[in-house]
Amino acid sequence: MDNIKVYQPPGQVSQVEAFIEVLHPKLREKLVWQIFRLSRTPPAGLKEPHYKHFSIEKYRDFYELREKNRIVIRVIFTVLPNGEVLLLHTFQKRQSRDTMRALERSLKLLTLLRDHPERAVEYIVEEERKS
Repeated sequence: MDNIKVYQPPGQVSQVEAFIEVLHPKLREKLVWQIFRLSRTPPAGLKEPHYKHFSIEKYRDFYELREKNRIVIRVIFTVLPNGEVLLLHTFQKRQSRDTMRALERSLKLLTLLRDHPERAVEYIVEEERKS
């Protein structure tokens, strides 16, 4: 997908890609569509209910993509200075503290990426890989 990146540890599959691949097909399709829309939306257009910008100082660089079917899925991401979107962490939200854990994890990943920018790779949807 244009302008969409994910964090990929060396020699491993990205957590974001692995999480999305195992979702129920209908929910996966909805989430991939939201990610596609995200790649076409300027930061000023990222508003609730589908997106949330965090206002706490420590997390102000982060946004949350929100999707639900029977379960609630969240994707923590940031918009890079060059306009690319970096998907950092995906999770199933069961409790309110799940978001704080994901934000902390995302903060660590962003720090790692500042030291190793080559670990930010283009996000390719499974259907795109097959063609």
